[in-house]
Amino acid sequence: MNVAPLTPFLIVSGTGVLALLAGLLPAPHRRIAPTLLSVLGLVAAGIVAGFFWGDPDAALSENFTSNRFSVLLTFIFLVATLGALALSWREPAAADKRGEYAGLLMLAAAGMILVAGAGTTIVLFLGIELLSVSLYVLCAIETWRMRSLEAGLKYLIVGAVGSAVLVYGLSFLYGATGTVSLAGTRTSLASGDMLTDPLTLAAIAMIMTGLAFKASAVPFHMWTPDVYDGAPTPITAFMATATKAAAFAGFVLLFSGALVATFDHWKLAVAIIATVTMIIGNVAALRQTGMKRMLAYSGVAQAGYLLIGVATGTHAGIEALLYYLIAYIAMTFAAFALVVQREREIPNGDDIASFAGYGRRRPVAGIVMTLSMLSLAGFPPLAGFVGKFLLFSAAVDADLTWLAVVGAVGSMISLGYYLRVVGVTWATEPATDGSEGRRSPLAVQSVAVIGGLAVIGLSLGASPIVDACRDAAAAIIPL
Repeated sequence: MNVAPLTPFLIVSGTGVLALLAGLLPAPHRRIAPTLLSVLGLVAAGIVAGFFWGDPDAALSENFTSNRFSVLLTFIFLVATLGALALSWREPAAADKRGEYAGLLMLAAAGMILVAGAGTTIVLFLGIELLSVSLYVLCAIETWRMRSLEAGLKYLIVGAVGSAVLVYGLSFLYGATGTVSLAGTRTSLASGDMLTDPLTLAAIAMIMTGLAFKASAVPFHMWTPDVYDGAPTPITAFMATATKAAAFAGFVLLFSGALVATFDHWKLAVAIIATVTMIIGNVAALRQTGMKRMLAYSGVAQAGYLLIGVATGTHAGIEALLYYLIAYIAMTFAAFALVVQREREIPNGDDIASFAGYGRRRPVAGIVMTLSMLSLAGFPPLAGFVGKFLLFSAAVDADLTWLAVVGAVGSMISLGYYLRVVGVTWATEPATDGSEGRRSPLAVQSVAVIGGLAVIGLSLGASPIVDACRDAAAAIIPL
C-alpha cells in the first residue's frame, strides 16, 4: 500500500476540496482565498513531484506508477493549471463562484495526474472522468450566459459519448487479455496469440475513437469550436492545453505502451486520422473571424501534428510529442492571455478585428501575439519549429515520410490565418475604441509575457528540454 508516489495527486485533490470549502468564507475572503490556496497547492505538488524524477515507483499495488513520463506530464498539468488560475484573476465567470471555480480546476488537474500515472485501465478511465466531469461544470459556469450553458451541455453530451466508447473499448481489452494492468496487457499481447482476435481489434478501434474525442481529432472534433467559443476564455485555454496533454498521455500509455505489440494493426489508422485532422483543422481555421474559434480549429490541427508522434510508435516519436506539447502550451497560453486581455477592455474582444492596430498601441502585446502566431505556424527558430522538426524527423525515420509531407503542407496552409492575425495586429492603424486607459490584471499580462518568452526560451534552450523528454519517453519505450 505504498502511497508516496501519489503525493502530488493527493496534494492537488486535497487543495481542490479546500478551495471548495474556502468558497464558504465571508465575502472579503472567499474572493481571494480559493485562488491563493490553489496556487500554494500547485507549487507544493510541483516541488514534491520533483523528488520522484528518478527511478520508477508504484503505488496501491501498481494501480498508479511514478516514472519520468508521469512526472514530466505532472509538471505540464501543474503549469497549465497555474496559468489558467492566473488568467482567471478577476474573471467575471467566477465572480460569485470563486470556490467552485478554483476547486473544479484543481480536481481537473488531479484527474490529469491520475491519467499520466495510470498503471491500470481502471485508473486511467477514472482520471479521464474526473477531468471531464469537472470541465462539464466549468464550461457552463456562466449560468447567466446562453452560450456558456450551451457549451457545457454540448461538451457533456459529446464527452459522455466519447467516454462510453472508451470504456467499452477498455472492457473489450480486458475480455481479450484477462487483465486491467497496462503492463500485464502488454505482456499478454506480446505472446502473439491474441493479435488477430476480433475482440482485440474491436478494443483497439473503440479506444482510438474514445481518445480521439478527448483530443479533438477529426472526425470527432465537432464539439471543439462551439465549446471553446462558449466557455469562459481561461477555461478554454485550459482545455486547449492541459486537456489535450492528458488525452495524449492516454494515447501514449495505451498505444505505445500496452498495445505496442499490435502496432501493425493501428499504425496506419492513427496516421490517417492525423492526416485528416491536420488538413481539416487548418482549412477550417481559414474561415474564422473570432480568435477563440480560430484557435479551436488551430488546436484541432495541432492534435494532428501530435498524432504523428503516436503513429511512429518509436521512442523518437514520443520524445518529439512531449517536446511539442510543452511548446504548444507556451504558445497557446500566450495567445489566449491576449484574448482575455482584450476581452477585459472591450465587449467584442474575441473578434480578430478587435486586434486592429493593437501592436502599435501596446507593443509588448503585439510582440507576444506575433511570437505566438509564428511559433504555432512553425517559423524558425521558435519553439513550434523545433517541435515540428522533431515530429517530422521521427516520421521520416519510421518510414512515414508521406505523413511528414502532409504535416509540412498543413503548416503552409496555417500561414493563411496565423499571418492574418499578425497583419491585423500591426498593419492596421490603431482604432479609438475607448480601451486606451483600461488595463487587464497584472496576472493576465504576466501569463502573456511569460508565454512569449517561453516560446523563445524553449527554442534557444531546447537541448535540456529535449533531454528531459527523451528520459520521459524511455519510461514507455526504452532506448
